[in-house]
Formats: sequence, C-alpha cells, structure tokens
Amino acid sequence: MQDLLAPVFALSAALNAATGVIAWRRRRATPAATALAGVCAGLALWSGISVPVHLDVPVAVQRWSVYCSFVGVLGCVVSLYLLARTVADPHFRPARRQRAVLVAVPVLVLAAVATDPWHHLVFTQLDRVGDPPRLEGRFGPLFWVHTAWCYAVLASAVAHLLHARRRAPVAVRRQIGSLLLGAGVPLAGNVAVVTRPDVFGSQDLTPLFFTVTALVDARAVLRQGLLRVVPVARAAVLETVTDAVVVVDAGGTVVDVNAAGRTMLTGARPDLPDPVGVPARSFLSPRALADLPCGHTGYALEYVPGLHLDVRITAIADHRGRALGRVVVARDVTEQVRTRQRLEDQLALVERLRAQLAEDSVRDPLTGLHNRRFLDTALATELERAARQGSSLGVLAVDVDRFKAVNDTHGHAAGDEVLVAIAGTLGSGMRRGDVAVRCGGEEFVVLLPGADARAVHRRAEELRTACAALRVPVGGGALVRPTVSVGTAVHPADGADAASLLAAADRALYAAKAAGRDQVVAADGLVAG
Repeated sequence: MQDLLAPVFALSAALNAATGVIAWRRRRATPAATALAGVCAGLALWSGISVPVHLDVPVAVQRWSVYCSFVGVLGCVVSLYLLARTVADPHFRPARRQRAVLVAVPVLVLAAVATDPWHHLVFTQLDRVGDPPRLEGRFGPLFWVHTAWCYAVLASAVAHLLHARRRAPVAVRRQIGSLLLGAGVPLAGNVAVVTRPDVFGSQDLTPLFFTVTALVDARAVLRQGLLRVVPVARAAVLETVTDAVVVVDAGGTVVDVNAAGRTMLTGARPDLPDPVGVPARSFLSPRALADLPCGHTGYALEYVPGLHLDVRITAIADHRGRALGRVVVARDVTEQVRTRQRLEDQLALVERLRAQLAEDSVRDPLTGLHNRRFLDTALATELERAARQGSSLGVLAVDVDRFKAVNDTHGHAAGDEVLVAIAGTLGSGMRRGDVAVRCGGEEFVVLLPGADARAVHRRAEELRTACAALRVPVGGGALVRPTVSVGTAVHPADGADAASLLAAADRALYAAKAAGRDQVVAADGLVAG
C-alpha cells in the first residue's frame, strides 16, 4: 500500500496546485477565491511533501518531509478558517488580535517542529518500523497542543458556517451546506487517523481527506457562484437600501430579511422574534401572501398605527417557472402620508376660507341675509328656471315703515336692532328654495320660486303679520313695534325679466306706503290687509 500512496499523494498535490491557480485567478471576481487558493496551496505542499514518506528514501529525508508538512497543515487550517469567515460575511477582514493569533501560533508551532530533533516535544519517536519498513511517529505533548489548536480553529470555522446557513436565504443555504459537507470529511478522517492508526494501516491520509474538502469548496465557490453573485449582491444591494426587504419561500416561511427590514419590524412589532425561519403570516397580512396572478402587486397600508407603508410584492421562480416564493418590499411612506395629509388639510382650510369669503361677499354683514350682489345672480337663475319649466316666480319688495323716525328717536344702534329683528323674521319664514335679501338701508327683497299670485299674496301677508308682532328692545326700557309694507309681483304676468319684475314689485311697494303702510299691495292693484 505504501508504494501506491506515493503517486496518490503526488496526484493530490497536482490537483490542489491546479485548483489553487484557478482560484487565484478568480480572486478579483470572487471574494472567497483568495482563501480557497490558500487552502489549495497548503494542501499542495502538504500532499507533495508526503510523497517521500511513502518512497524508499533515506529516513532523514522522510523525517524532514514530516516536519515540513506542518507548513502545509497550518496554512491549510488557517485558510479554511478565513474561507468560512468570508462565506459568513463577504466583507470580513480579520481584526488585529485575530491576525496575531492566526500568525503567532503557526510560527510558534513551526519553531517547535524545526527544533524537535533536540527536544522531542512534537514527536517522541520518528523512526522506521516493520517489514517492509515504514516511518512511524509517536506524538509528543506539543503535537497534541498543535492538533487541539487546529481542531479549535476548524470548529470555529464550522460554527460560523452553521450560523451563516441558519440566517442565509434558500439560494445560499445549499452552497453553504456543500462547504459543511466538505468540512466533515477531513474532521472524521483525521480523528480516525489520530485515535485509531490501525484503521488505515498506520498511514496518515489526512491530506487526501482535506483534498476532498478543497475540491468540494472549489465547486461551491467557483461553480455554484457562492459569494460571487448572491451574498455580494445581497450585501451591496439589500443591506444598503432603506426599503424593508422580506424573502418568503414557497412554503410561506421567511428565509431572509435585510437590515432595514429588521429595524422596521423591531420598531413596529417588538413582540416578534427573529423573523428568519418563522411563518410569514406571523407579521405579513393575508393580502401579502395571497396569489399573484400577474406575478406582482402593490398597495398601501397602515401596518401599525402611525406607520404607513407602500408595499410591492413580486413572485420569484426558477428557470423552469416553478414557484420559489416571493419578495416583499415595503417602503416607509409615513412622512409622505403626513405631508400629504397636512397639504390636504391646508387645501381644505383654504377651500373653506375661499368659500367663506365667497359667501361673505354675497352676505349682508349686519343681518346675515344675502346682499344685492347675490340677488342679481339668484333672480337671473330663478327666472331662467321658471322660463325653462314654465313655472311662476314671486317677488316681494319689503320696506320697514318709518325707519328714519326710529333712527332719529332712538339712534342708529336701535335702527340696526330693528333691521336685525326684521331680517330674522323674514329668514325664519323662508321655505326650501326661497331667498331673502337685504338690498340696502331698510329695504328687503324675497324671492318665492314656484309661487303663483295667490300664494305670493298669502306669504307676503304672513311675513307682514309676523313683523307687526315684533317687539324690539332698543335700550332705556323702550320697545319698538316695527311694521313693514310689502309690494308683490309675479313672473311672467308682472314682468318677463329681472328689471321689469323688480320695478313692478317696487311700484306695488310705493302703493302700499301711500295707502297707509303696514300693508301688502300686489302689482296688479289688489290690496290685502
């Protein structure tokens, strides 16, 4: 077997050397390629130096081959650790303390190995035994210290891979799984070599076990695209965007969340555990997990009170069209919503102010009734409607009797009180569609759409009677008992247009004044009251 192992180790050295060259050439495209090249270089040296151990060469050459193999062993172990850390974090750079440990311990070990012929703390014995003779060593205390350190470094590497796989998206888990599988081969084989030398005929096959690891790692790094596409793109894009990104697999389990997503979820739902690995329905709405007939959808929602999100959901599938899951991207638009709400509130306020100003422009500030400007528009509108519908329109011209005497006797403030009281009586007597207007001074006009001559006379009399019943306190214990005179006109009999209709009502009003006041006179000459 020993004669057969020499070419096997030579082949292992050649494979590792070739793989290392390929990895080194890919170092700019793939962050893990540099560490992989280090692994392969260490294994090429380790395997190559193991060749003389299995040839018929002087024992001194075999001993120094064993001693020199420690360079490859340590280089391989350190590089495997760096490879695992780079997989776990593509931006990993060893800290100063880590660099010191990764350099100082191998240097001390190599110094102990180089001086072992004088102190025999690495190998207590390293001689040829058996027939045919083969090199066999008995391990000293420093060898076990060296071995324990190597195992600790490799265990740390495996731990980082396991942690990375637990948090990694589905696309990356398979690739990390390949690295973990490759790491298991040399660990199991080396344990067997060290603890049970007879299993492999006392031959140290550890370099061959690690060669399997190197080939598996090379496939994961160089062929499966590990770190070249997914993690680097993820680190460069997902972890730097401010939008929350949640990746859900086809089974509804969250497989990845970027930093912004974790921050958003932690702030909005402190009751949630780490979202990776939990059912998406724990924090995503049924709408986010519903079918996507068009492959994507989007909507806005208030995720929790005060947090408004713009949500975009896109289905993801493989090259055969099979569903792999979906990507949920949520953007915090709370500030935009608040700004829009403030703008809408301001616009509503402006609109109310504009409406108020528009209303004030057609309102009499003393009485609150509409003013003459509004009358012109309203009368034109009602005349047009009456002509279109073939209906009638009544007009009342109302004037407060002896109003000048009120002002002269009690003052203008008392006159204002009387006008307000008269306006209130007119306004309270309006029905739906009626319009009461103060034209100026003590003159008022009332429009009665749809009222015929009889109804106009009746309504005019009701308003006159109501005004006559008023008792207006004007100060000093005095009461004013105002009365009004009313002239009526009806369209179209008394006037076809606004000017002629108002003129007819005014003529009737003057007739009521001339007849003794506190009366209703119609434009056609009829007198009531």
